[in-house]
Formats: sequence, structure tokens, C-alpha cells
Amino acid sequence: MTTSIQIEPVCPQFHQAVAELMAYGFGHKFQKITSLSITDLAYVFEQLLNHPPIEQSTLRVIARENEEIVGTMCLKWKEADNRVAITSVRANPHWWSQCNRVGMWKLLQLITGLHLLKHTPKLGECYVEDLVVHPQHQGKGIGTQLLQWAQKYMLQSKSMSSLSLHVASQNHQAIQLYERYQFRKQYSTNSFLTGLLLGENQWHYMIYKGDSYV
Repeated sequence: MTTSIQIEPVCPQFHQAVAELMAYGFGHKFQKITSLSITDLAYVFEQLLNHPPIEQSTLRVIARENEEIVGTMCLKWKEADNRVAITSVRANPHWWSQCNRVGMWKLLQLITGLHLLKHTPKLGECYVEDLVVHPQHQGKGIGTQLLQWAQKYMLQSKSMSSLSLHVASQNHQAIQLYERYQFRKQYSTNSFLTGLLLGENQWHYMIYKGDSYV
């Protein structure tokens, strides 16, 4: 079953709902190393949305069904003018001060996990930094619609030539979805640290370049 949704850039009024969605969607990875509750993770993610890194080349969108946020996705790319973007959450003192209530050590552990998942796009590359669908709305084609939106966004941009992402090698369902929409695996990486801290050590890097890409 495919649900008709509206995809639009996120605005501040939806930050709390998006943060809760992110916490439920992939917070389990960070719970392993931080022992933060879902509530605390959602709070930290909300503050990160309220005080984002100083980086212009990102776009977060939401999938909205009526007034309910059922999915979110973040795209990231490199600016053609080679401006230096400050991407580390450590560069934003407001984030630190707001999140200090959950504990400095836990924050440092969370930052470590985020850094391990970080990818710096090359010029012309549009990177799917995260894609999350609400647990109660999975299986409705929402993730597919977000993915198709990202593909269209990349193809309509004159400065972008590919759409890329990383996926855990154990996530066979996601891999099959990406392959169905013409993503092709470029290579795999093995990381002892991501395996130890996040529970997933092997990742596939996949790229989509349009209908003619084989």
C-alpha cells in the first residue's frame, strides 16, 4: 500500500516531531554507546535541529500525512565555490549548553557515534545523510517516495551528477529497495569501531546516476 504524502522542507514548528522520529528511527544505534533514553535522544536531536552546524549545503525535508510527520530525510552536498563549512556540532556552543543536561560524557559518546557515520560528499555528489520512516507507518511506501524525491531533486540540479548513500550490509530489505531504484554498490567498508560501538561493521556505499546508469 502506498500512502499519499506531502514532502517539504522542515520548519521550526516541526523540529520536536522530527527529533522524536529520528530518536525512534535510528536512536537504538546510539543507545548502545550512550545509554541515553529515547526521550533524551529526542531532546538532543531537537537541539541539533534548533542549532544546526554552520553549513549551507544541507536540506532536511519531512514527509507529512495531513498534520502528522511520518518520515524525514536529510541531503548534503559540497558547494561548488569551495567554501569551508563548519560541520562539527562542537563548533556550536548553543548546542552544547542546551544539551548539557543529559551529561557531558554521554554527549561526547554521541558525537563519536555521529562522527563515525559522517560522510563528506565530493563535488557533484548529493548524499542521503539519513532517511527515517515512523515505525507505525512503515510498509506504506513512504521511504520509497522520499527516495524518489531525492532522485528528482538531484536530477533537476545542474551542479549534481549523483545521489549516494551508505547502508549497513545486514539491512537486506533496504539494499533491495535501493537496487530497485537503480542504486549500484560501488564498494564496501569494514570498520571495527562502528561494529564495536554501533553494532554494524560493514557498510555498502551505493550511487544512483539516473535512468541510464548501469
